Amino acid sequence: MSVTNTKRPCRVSVSILGAKNLKRPKTGSSVKDPVFKVRIDHASQTSKEMRNIHKNEDGVMAVNQTFNFEVQDIKTATLSVYVYNKALWGMEESLGSCIGLNVANFLQENGAGREEGTKWYDLLSKDCKALSGKVLLHIGGGIADPEQKITTFVGTWNVGKTRPPMELSSWIPTNNAYQIVAIGAQECDYQPQKAFADCGKEWLQVLNTNLGFRYKLIHAISRGQMRLAIFVRDDVVRALSEIDSGSLATGVGHVMANKGGVAISFKLWDTSLCFINCHFAAHMGHCQTRNSNYREIAGQLRIGYPRMEILNQFHYVFWFGDLNYRLDLGGHGEKKRPWQRVVKAIEAGRYNEILQFDELRREREASRVLYGFKEGEINFPPTFKVEKGALSLYNKRRMPAWCDRILWRTLPGHSVKLTSYVSTPTMLTSDHKPVAATFTITVHALPSSFSSMDEEDKRWHIRFTSMRAKNLRASDINGFSDPYICFEGENILRETRSKVKVRTLNPVWNPKELRPLVLRTFPLQRLEKEYVFLRVLDYNYTSNGDTLGYAVIPLAQAVQAFNRGPNGVAHFKVGLLHHGLPAGTLEGGIQLTWEINILKRRPFDNNESMMRKSGFKNFGRILTKRNFLRHS
Repeated sequence: MSVTNTKRPCRVSVSILGAKNLKRPKTGSSVKDPVFKVRIDHASQTSKEMRNIHKNEDGVMAVNQTFNFEVQDIKTATLSVYVYNKALWGMEESLGSCIGLNVANFLQENGAGREEGTKWYDLLSKDCKALSGKVLLHIGGGIADPEQKITTFVGTWNVGKTRPPMELSSWIPTNNAYQIVAIGAQECDYQPQKAFADCGKEWLQVLNTNLGFRYKLIHAISRGQMRLAIFVRDDVVRALSEIDSGSLATGVGHVMANKGGVAISFKLWDTSLCFINCHFAAHMGHCQTRNSNYREIAGQLRIGYPRMEILNQFHYVFWFGDLNYRLDLGGHGEKKRPWQRVVKAIEAGRYNEILQFDELRREREASRVLYGFKEGEINFPPTFKVEKGALSLYNKRRMPAWCDRILWRTLPGHSVKLTSYVSTPTMLTSDHKPVAATFTITVHALPSSFSSMDEEDKRWHIRFTSMRAKNLRASDINGFSDPYICFEGENILRETRSKVKVRTLNPVWNPKELRPLVLRTFPLQRLEKEYVFLRVLDYNYTSNGDTLGYAVIPLAQAVQAFNRGPNGVAHFKVGLLHHGLPAGTLEGGIQLTWEINILKRRPFDNNESMMRKSGFKNFGRILTKRNFLRHS
């Protein structure tokens, strides 16, 4: 097999929007937790876990899950959908299936997409003799351009627990100019009109009406008064897959959802995006609490690949909301009439004069919050605290501040072009002004991952020629850690772990202490956009250990070294993050090889056996240490 492949993949996108009339084999029993499986030829994908799905007035369950497949032979490929119900002891009970849909019916002969719209399909019982329900599917596909520029709009507004105006065109786009629209709201809790069951539904309807018919809501999530909705323009719907969401409350007792974050992630072709809408602690003097809110969300809100923190797995992350950082005038605030001085500077447009007191800028420069994020230049007046009904009249009892912000970060090798960063003073119903930022990002549709395996089962391997970490966090009471590295992720054939190093914050591993990684990815062109996910952990005999930090190693330089010669070595240095803040560095040498799958040549030992055989001679000491910690 050639190690290169420039064939552009044909993708088929299958969106399961809803289901109804699902019947179990036993008459009278209800379906609460259905599982949906989609199969095209030999590839299959399963829906994410859904609990107690509610039905609308027409008896339709909202599923809203999208699956993306690569199709090798369009003419012969068939699509099937299976529905199961969870039974006792983890067993699955078949509810019905819709099988044998011809993929060619959804594509033109040249592979371009064909608009089929949304359609109900019958589910048949296991013996194919009875109708057991219906599923609402949207199926499309086509051959994607290898690289595409995507325009993105991000908006945030603290609506102040007041019904907003129906007309939002001064804030959100109404000209179909953006392919992705992400809108976050805080304190979005008001008495809805009679036509709506709750505030959240009315809010979504207002957004839908303003955006227009070309936009599809792909997902929305609420927690307390925080809301996040993602819309995409109809020309990029077929590129969507792997939609996920999650939330975290940081309010009183971590139960009250008045503060916290909500997030939605998805893929456009082979590029992943994550949008996080937050509401941090309010009031002057609570800067450290706001920093703590950030660390909790960055470290505990898990979506996508659940064993990695959110900042270490998505190509693009947009973080926005009412972050509530204030102007900290310090000694300057003790001067007479500080509020008048600030407002006078605002009226004169001298924003930089007062931005030097912005808490968020200070905390970011000190690497205490939103580490590695970028923000556009602020050329608009403070968005808080403006009198309701006024364009720019600030409440004299509160110091003005830029509470509402939009920031972003990317994985290495990706970049964002900011095209605007503005506020909307004409929105008068809240004491906050809405903020909007627009971007251009690049997404990729990588060459096909199909391969015809030979008898030798050759695969790409990653071999480390050196590895060292510096300035790790101390996890033990002795001021040290016992670090080891766990390499994992969807592109690695099997999780692999290094040897444990004892009582050190600056460990060094030699090549024999680092097993090669076997990759799932085949074409070399795909590897240029791939990353190795890893965690550095403190060894614990009784569990997986405490995580010291997360990192990603881009493989682009390793591919370049391989292209220069089969023995080429690339050097890397990456930062470790823990709860969104710096947690040391990892550096070393990496070599890409094309060879027979080592997993077939020798089995991997389990973690404990590997650590014993690799020369780890301190089990007794570690056990003593852990037992002491548990009983102290």
